[in-house]
Amino acid sequence: MTRDLYKEIEPPNEVMIVDSLHAKTVFFVKDAEASLRFYTETLGFSLDWNHQEEGRAFVFQVSLFGFQLMLNQVEPSTKDRAGHGRVFIGLDEDQVDGFLRHIEMKAIKTTTIDWGAPTLVIHDQDQNELFLWLPESHRAKLETAFAGVS
Repeated sequence: MTRDLYKEIEPPNEVMIVDSLHAKTVFFVKDAEASLRFYTETLGFSLDWNHQEEGRAFVFQVSLFGFQLMLNQVEPSTKDRAGHGRVFIGLDEDQVDGFLRHIEMKAIKTTTIDWGAPTLVIHDQDQNELFLWLPESHRAKLETAFAGVS
């Protein structure tokens, strides 16, 4: 029925173009309360909203420098999903120094891997991954500045 309604309002012979989607990454976590503390206290994210069940965080959203991430407590049907998330964050030239200062000030544990180029990685306690891609001009610095930090 919904599909028929859509066809009625769509102009004939025109293709509807969607130019803006509201999409977010969702990481599944084993302990939403612990993840909430980790993301806000350790990583310095701000809490945007927090849906609780039985007085505990269940699904919540955090943000940092405009990046928004939702975290979801696993349930029996999703228990195997915790720790399998990865988000890719590409940093522009004018964002790198501020972001690296934030990592240094918060003493955030990082690793560097080769993912086609040196890539900075932050793991949460479930091993979900935040991949940070730096501009080419900063990649050599990344290899030396974060070598051995894990």
